[in-house]
Parts: sequence; structure tokens; C-alpha cells
Amino acid sequence: MAEIKITQKDLYNRIMVAMAEDPEVVALCEKKIAQIEKNASRPRKARVNQEVVNFRNDVYEYLVKVDEPKTNKELAAEFVVSAQKMSAALRYLVSENRVERHEGEKKSSPATFTAIGDAEDIESE
Repeated sequence: MAEIKITQKDLYNRIMVAMAEDPEVVALCEKKIAQIEKNASRPRKARVNQEVVNFRNDVYEYLVKVDEPKTNKELAAEFVVSAQKMSAALRYLVSENRVERHEGEKKSSPATFTAIGDAEDIESE
């Protein structure tokens, strides 16, 4: 049977209803609900993982320096990381228009990647 998850706000509302005759409990629950609503309305900052940002920049710089297109597998071997980590970095760089993806000639051929821009672009970042 699927477990029903209850939120803290729902829990405090239940406590408030069950303990309606105790004004201290009701006041505490109202205070907690107000805090939950205040925190929920506050915009959250996106967390930036600096290690990931540095890795993406390293991949981009490497692609700028090499003259030939590289596959995900070749890049993963060069950086000694998993293919999944390299793939995530390449997808991001492609979405940012810093790297271009080239499909293989055959359907079974792996895609290759090249940097958009040159060494001068790296220095301006």
C-alpha cells in the first residue's frame, strides 16, 4: 500500500484541531505554520557547484586547444572521468553554445564535439 506523506503544515493543522481547547498549543501551531509559509514564499538561490563549473571550463578549454573533434568516450578517457560525467558537461556546454555536437556519418558512429570559438574567447571569460 502506498504511504501517504504529510507536510509539516498539515501536521500542525491536525494538532491545532485536536488540541483546540489548549490555547498555548494552538498559538504554537499558528506560529509554526506562519514560519513555514514565510519560508516557502522566500525565493531560493540556485546553488553553484564550483567543482562542476571548473570541470566544464576545463573541458571547453581542452576542446579549444585540440584541432580535431573528440567523442565523449575519448574525452572521458583523457580527463579520467566516467562517460556520464563527461556527457553531462558536454550537454551543458552544447546548451550554452560553447560546444558544437556533430552526429556521426553512420547511425552507429558516435557523436563528436568541437569548441565554438577559439583561444582568445577563453581569455575574455
